[in-house]
Amino acid sequence: MTISLNKIKEKFAISFAFLCFSWVVFALGFQMFFVYLDLSGQEKRASRISNELSWKFDGTFKNDPNNIWYKAPKK
Repeated sequence: MTISLNKIKEKFAISFAFLCFSWVVFALGFQMFFVYLDLSGQEKRASRISNELSWKFDGTFKNDPNNIWYKAPKK
């Protein structure tokens, strides 16, 4: 019983570490993409992407149908 619990704990810890490592790699790649956009003079594209992400996930834009917090009016 304790052997299987230890294996489950170990697999959980390894999968959590892998998830964290993957998230860090994704975040660094995303940041490097925006650095590339800034250095290549594509600030308009960078600001468009940033605005779209803000409008999609920010709660202050919850009246926009494209926002994840949007609740359609009931008829």
